[in-house]
This record gives sequence, structure tokens and C-alpha cells, in this order.
Amino acid sequence: MLTTACSLADPFWGNGATQSLQPEGPVRGWNWLKAQTGNTHPGAQLPFGWVSACPYSGAYPTGYGKNGCSGNGPAPQVFDRKAAWGVTHFHMSGTGYVGHFYNYLLCTPSSPSANLGHISDLVSETARPGYYAATLLDYGVDFELTATPFAAMHRYHFHEGRGHLAIDLNAIGLRLTMGKRYHEQIEWNTAACDGPNRWQGALIANGVQLWFSILAKGVVSKSAMYNCVIEFDFATADAELAIGFSLIGAEKAKNNAQYAYDKGFNNIHIQAEEAWSCQLGRIRAEFPETALGSRFYSCLYHSLVKPARHDGGYIDFVTMWDMYRTQLPLVLSIASEPPRSVLESMLATIERFGFFPVLYSMNENLDHESNQASALAVYTLCDGFARGILAIADYPRVKRALMAELKHADFHGKSPTHILDISGAYHAASIVAQLCGDDEYVQVLQQKSGLWRQAYDLKTGYLVKDAVYYEGNHRNYSFRAHVAMRERIELAGGVRRFASMLDDFFAFGQDCPPLSEPRPTREGYFEALNNESDMEAPAAYLWCGRVDRFAELNHLIRRFQFTDGEGGAPGNVDSGALSSWYVWSCLGLYPLTGTPYYLLGSPAVSYADIILNQGTLHIHVTRESPTAIYPTEYRFNGRSFHEPWLPVAEVERGGSLEFRLADQPRGKSPIPTWL
Repeated sequence: MLTTACSLADPFWGNGATQSLQPEGPVRGWNWLKAQTGNTHPGAQLPFGWVSACPYSGAYPTGYGKNGCSGNGPAPQVFDRKAAWGVTHFHMSGTGYVGHFYNYLLCTPSSPSANLGHISDLVSETARPGYYAATLLDYGVDFELTATPFAAMHRYHFHEGRGHLAIDLNAIGLRLTMGKRYHEQIEWNTAACDGPNRWQGALIANGVQLWFSILAKGVVSKSAMYNCVIEFDFATADAELAIGFSLIGAEKAKNNAQYAYDKGFNNIHIQAEEAWSCQLGRIRAEFPETALGSRFYSCLYHSLVKPARHDGGYIDFVTMWDMYRTQLPLVLSIASEPPRSVLESMLATIERFGFFPVLYSMNENLDHESNQASALAVYTLCDGFARGILAIADYPRVKRALMAELKHADFHGKSPTHILDISGAYHAASIVAQLCGDDEYVQVLQQKSGLWRQAYDLKTGYLVKDAVYYEGNHRNYSFRAHVAMRERIELAGGVRRFASMLDDFFAFGQDCPPLSEPRPTREGYFEALNNESDMEAPAAYLWCGRVDRFAELNHLIRRFQFTDGEGGAPGNVDSGALSSWYVWSCLGLYPLTGTPYYLLGSPAVSYADIILNQGTLHIHVTRESPTAIYPTEYRFNGRSFHEPWLPVAEVERGGSLEFRLADQPRGKSPIPTWL
């Protein structure tokens, strides 16, 4: 099954324009506010791999593909075909306007007669986890890519029996300047020849210094540098290239390149496939339909490329405001490399800077996108305690980090959503403090967690309307499950009115007009994972005793919003946050981050074995019919229950979880009392 999991994962998933199904029922009333593309790339990299290698057209936002800048609506195409100038390194995954886009060290291989003055057609593409291959048709070269954690490996076959390679040290960012414009520049670079086939150097981009070491394997007839472009001439048809990187120093980069060079392309490729087989194989899932398996493992693959482990910690928490909800809980639960290392890196970052940036990448600007959210690292650190990754012995260090993060958090002059962020962070921290016996701090935190009340309009039951909201409005953020759901529902007028507000938000029972376009903008309605701002809103139904609605929404989103191939994503995947939602939903679990509970939904799998960090969880699904979606009973390790939740600590220790699904809902479900 490990090989099957790897073969089912499609690196091309989400690369192109969204191609969702024609909507039906309430789906017709949902809102398509954001860009309709996944913005992923198919480049070669390892699970949580820092170094990625991918063809470069200069397109938005990864440098790969055909798309121009797109903040909302269908993605505009700037190429009518796949094309590339060569291969670049380091890439965002599924992001939008983050302002910096990596794409360092553009490598352009070519046969001697090629015209490098125009972009080449890119044909015969193939990609698997850890591997990419294609042909630069106009440049007369076949190429393959793979990677180690800290180095990229290229292999070339020149059609004319000999070849040329140009490595542009000034390469950075995107070539296209449509819409919102970015003017990234390499601030400084240097390189020196260290033998006939080796170059050593460094560059500074976005205020961060990156060391590199380049090793060419093959018969090199000439090697020189002109105007910050390193050039190699090869006297044979076949060649390999190893490029090692480091954020620590030149010697590290040299060692990273030497390791890849000594191993050779084939061995590095095998190691990359084994790493992905191990990681993807930690979930062995079976589905009623074969196509769902491919979709599931493609989403799982794109959920596990970030954050990136460089040679000094982790980086590329590029959309922390989305990652903390679904993607980071998935990493903490199923990462094959110790998830504790992610948490320790977060702690070290807070100790270094005094806070954890909500967009943390290879950029010296730590306040970039700080208008998005506040105190999100608190949730992830507290999730570490719920999963048994952090323990009481870690509490003194963690408490210092929590205090620093909460001190730095500020909602003044920002969206009311920051109030909810900070309130939830206080609540999450109070759970950890109580677990660790810090009763005095518990009282302080619990008192401050009541901030959430300031965000609501007592007359309407929604968040205050007269405020600035990022990507949505006061309705989109009004159904977030947070620290005091029962009180929040009373504020809205009670369970019946709150359920009615939810039905309106999700367009249940609405006579939606005929669609003038397949994906309309309907301000104030559910964004349906075209954007993640309200991705947890379906869970609010559980506080109304409506597990049936929660099940229906999971089913509708999976069916109508997610498909296969390049158009499979309904919106920006955002460092794996959106694809992680799909993975969790298929398993019938939802990680309500910052709380010690999993919510139970309506799984798409027939069976799944999940290798967690403390044990293996076996999920069994019994359906009344092939189309049954409504939970009627759960069984965990032989115990029957009807509450649609389980403690995270129990689930993480493994065991057997059974879902029993019926064709029709059967009464109200128990309401959580822990929020």
C-alpha cells in the first residue's frame, strides 16, 4: 500500500484553474470570493523539504505554469501552453499575494544551437512525489529533477550530444508584473570557482543570506562566470548537477552539495521516493470509489510540503492564519520525522524574535501580513500538549513563549477577528496551564479569554458590522467555534435562531436564482474552501445538536468543490491548509485547534489505518447504503457513544474507531459542553 499511496498522489493537483462540478442545491448559494486556482506546483522536493526544484516560466505565484496574478475570480492565463526558461529553486506552495516568491538560481540547460532569446515549450511532463521530468523542446534538452533536504539534483540529456548550462545568480521572484506588481531583486551575490566543476557562493535576497555550492558531473569542457551568470559547457550528451544550500554557512552548503553529488541522481531519486512512501504511507485508506483515493493522496501530498526544514530549523509558515487550523494539526499527528522538532523550532523562533510571525519565510520583514491574525503559534504549541508531544517538563519554556506571544498580540486598530484569535489563544493556554498545575496563571488566562464578547453586536448576534474584515465580511467570521459557544449562541438569541442564521449562511432552504456564472460572488455567504476564512463554520452546527448538517456540509464540499488534476482545488491551497481540510474530512475527523478534542464528521473512507505518533488508529465505516452520510452511532475501542467528539489524547494513542452512517438523520445529537 505504501507504493500505491505514492503512485496515487498527483503533484500536478491544484496547479491550474479550478474545474469544480456544476453546483446543485445550497452549493449554488455559496460565495466564490477568492482566486479560483490552487497555486500549487509539481516540482521535486521531500516531505517538509526546504529545497524544491521546478520549471520556471515566471508565472504567478510559484514561477511555474500559465497563470497571471489572480486575487479573485478565475485565474488569467498568460501562456496558451506550458513553457519554461529553465529550472529555479525554492517555491511557495498554494499561496497568493505574499509579496516574495523565491525562485533562486535559474538553471537554463540547452543544446549548442538553441535560441535562448525566447521561452521554450515545456513538453512531456511527468511528476511523482520527489521527482519531476520534462523536455525543453526549443532548447533541445530532456531534464529530470529530484532533491535531498538541503540540495537539488538535476540530470540533463542534450539532444545534440553536447550541451550548455547557464546559472543566473540574479534570478528571483516572478517575471510577470500583471495586476499587483512586485519588484524583487537580489541585493548582493558573489561566487568563485573552486575547481573545474565546482562553484561556491552566496546571495542576499529579502534581507536573508543564502549560501550555495554547485557541483557539475560530466565532461566539463569550460566553466566561467559572466555578469553574475555561471556557465558550464559539457562535451557529452549527459550531465548531472548538484546544488547544495545553507542558511548557516558556506561549509554547510558545500557538504550538502557534496553529499548529493556523491550519491548521484539515481540514488537521491530512490531516497526521495522512499521518504514520500514512508510519509504518505502513514495513512492507508480505502474508498468506495477509486477516484477518491487519488484525490485523497494528492491532497495529502500537498499537505506535507510545508513548513520547510532548513539546516537550522523550520521556515515557510507562509500562511499561518490558515495552516494553524488544519495543516499543522495534521503535521503534529502523522509526520514521520519527529513533530517535536517543529514545535521546538517554533519555540526557538519566539525566543529569538519575541513572537512568531504569522508569515514566516526567508524574509527579514517579520511583520509582513500581520494584519491577518494574532497569537496563532499559541494554538499550535497547545496542540502539542494535547497530542502528548510536549509534556509538563516542557512547560516552563513553553510558558515563557506563550507569555511572549500573548504580550506581542494586539487587536487595537485591527479586525475584530484578532479579538477572537487572542481570546482563543488565552483559552488554549489556560488548558495547558491547568494541565501543568499552574492554577494562578489559569485564572489570569481564563479571565482574559472573555475578550471575545467585544467582537459581537449584541443586537444582531453577528460580529460587529462596522469594521474592516480581511477576505470576507462580518458574517463569514461570525460562526467560528471558539471559547464560549453556548454563551455565544445565547447572545445570538438561542439555539433555534443560531441554527437559522447558520442555515441562511450556508444557503439551506434558499431558492437560489439561476446562476449567471458557474462560480458567483455572493458576499456574506459561505466561501466553501474557495477561501479558508470560514472553513470551520460547519462545525458550529454541532452546538445546535445538528450533526446531520455538519455531515451534509462535509459531503457537499467534498463532492462539489474538490476534483482531480490541475483544476482539482477550489482555491489557493495556502501551504496545505485547504488540502489538509479534505484529508481530515475524508477521515471523518476535524481538529478543533486550541482545544483537546477532535470533532467527528461524516467520513468518505471505507477504512483507514493512520499511524499516529503514539499508536495506530483504525477507522471502520459501516454504511446503511452506499450513499449514507448521517452518523447514528460511534464506537471507540468497543465503547458505543453518540457524542460527535473524542479527546485528542485518546485518539492519538490509537485503537479502533467505527462510524455508523444512515441514509437519513435520526434526531438531535448531543451538544458539546466543553466550550
